[in-house]
Amino acid sequence: MNILAPLFTHKYLLFQLTQREIKARYKQSFIGYFWVVLNPLVQMLVYTFVFSVVIRFETPIPYPLFLFAALLPWTLFHTSITRATQSLVENSVLLKKVAFPREIIPYAVILSKVIDFIFSSAIFIVMMFIYQVPLTVATLLFIPLFILQLILTTGISLMLSTFNLFYRDIQYLANLLLMVWMYMSPIIYPLKMIPEKYKLIYSLNPMVGILEGYRWALFGTPVETNMVIWSIFSSVVIFFVGFIIFKRSEKVFADIV
Repeated sequence: MNILAPLFTHKYLLFQLTQREIKARYKQSFIGYFWVVLNPLVQMLVYTFVFSVVIRFETPIPYPLFLFAALLPWTLFHTSITRATQSLVENSVLLKKVAFPREIIPYAVILSKVIDFIFSSAIFIVMMFIYQVPLTVATLLFIPLFILQLILTTGISLMLSTFNLFYRDIQYLANLLLMVWMYMSPIIYPLKMIPEKYKLIYSLNPMVGILEGYRWALFGTPVETNMVIWSIFSSVVIFFVGFIIFKRSEKVFADIV
């Protein structure tokens, strides 16, 4: 069972599905792809006002940078899982008529969201320049952390897209869980605000180590190594569980839809 093989053997189909996903999202939209930049920008402005003016959080770096360094990856995580959960249902015609590795469908959704992430990151780069935060060699650690996040995202997406094919209310449950998950992750507030007695349970969330790792790579802020190690372990386990569930259910997809 070669996990990466479909990415190469069916790369043309992956490209076509990714392209279709991007075009369909902004079809007949007035400002089109600018929504990719506008959505996180508005979120950042609102959160910055609330949590640095109304409710003040003390952060080791300017709050807009602190927030955006986690908000952008979280947006990628959230939108990828939300869209991928519905992807098999929305592509029922393909499942019935075309023979190909079915995981290509959620892969294409995630890839389209990665492209969104790259474009929206332009705002963050501008902000780094405005606040005069230099990039260092340690910034390169962002890349393995980003790959780790994609592994986690893909595992969850494969799992939920499979379950949603059998039980359509999974997509609504996923939205609810992701909302709770966001507030249980150090995105809008610093990790130091979590009471020490709850920190062990809190850090079981694999996104904690990933998000804190991003800030460490970008700004040199302290990070607890054990959290990052746990994120690596749990993300890999979740991916393989999701992949196995997906492949074992794949043969009945056409019958279910």
